[in-house]
Amino acid sequence: MSEQWISGMAFSTFSPERSESGVPVELDPREAIRDVAVEWQGRSAHGGTVGNLSFQSLHEAGRRDAAGVALAVNRVVEVHGLMGSIGEQLALAWAAELDAQRWRATAPAHDGPEQLGKQQLRRMATRGLCEMSTHFLLGASHSLANLVLRVVLLDTRAAGVIEADREGRRAGGFLPGTTNRRAWPTFSPSEHSLWNEVLPRAAAAGADELAAVVARLLQMQRDQRFVSLDDRRSMDYHRHRPQSLSHTSPRSGIASFDSESLTLSVDLPSHGDDAEHDERRVHAVALEALDLLKDTMEGLDPLLEAAARACHVDWAA
Repeated sequence: MSEQWISGMAFSTFSPERSESGVPVELDPREAIRDVAVEWQGRSAHGGTVGNLSFQSLHEAGRRDAAGVALAVNRVVEVHGLMGSIGEQLALAWAAELDAQRWRATAPAHDGPEQLGKQQLRRMATRGLCEMSTHFLLGASHSLANLVLRVVLLDTRAAGVIEADREGRRAGGFLPGTTNRRAWPTFSPSEHSLWNEVLPRAAAAGADELAAVVARLLQMQRDQRFVSLDDRRSMDYHRHRPQSLSHTSPRSGIASFDSESLTLSVDLPSHGDDAEHDERRVHAVALEALDLLKDTMEGLDPLLEAAARACHVDWAA
């Protein structure tokens, strides 16, 4: 009798089925994550007002260079727009994780050949939703780092350090609204001269409050939860993403050559699963990253305000 397994599957919606009993499944709503996401989204509604108030604050602080004042005003407006975008990304990541919970809760009550399709569907859908969540979390993390960079740039002394560096010159000064890709440097656990050398040095040259903002960002960069998030993304985007379904195409191949005996052998494998295909592991990465980003955003919130006000611009509290 030949082996039988499901090797291909497609489904037209990520919406999960109801439980076998028909009763809606119970979820962990993770309301603290939702609340931070909504609060940050709301900051973008105050960008125009904050910019106008910042114009007055800068004037009162003695700033008379019109070009510099305009740059600072536009920068603080951009920062509030970034906060709104980051909040939306966190909200989308949160929603995708809730749907992943729903799929996991609809697991068949019994194992058996007749349940194989449901099991594989649940695994594939859960992984897809968790990967969707991590996609938004990585985008939010990248934007959060660039937000911090732009808050540091509000200080003219700190900006001078950044703009004198090669990265700053290539970015054209990180002008508000720029589409220059070099003005939006990637943030990852890997050491990067801009994040790990230039930005701390710039913060030290400016207002005292800037150092705490940069230190809080770099704390996230070193966190193992962020490392795991980035590692999973690297595998899915740049290497061989594990397939959810069973197959007979092992990563190591099926042929081997013994250099001593000069023997070539080929094995016909039975169907099997990728070692990294477990949807529970992907879910754990997404959950930990959700908590990390929420905690980082909460921790940065008062620090960002203090740093901005030290640079004589207003802030939406």
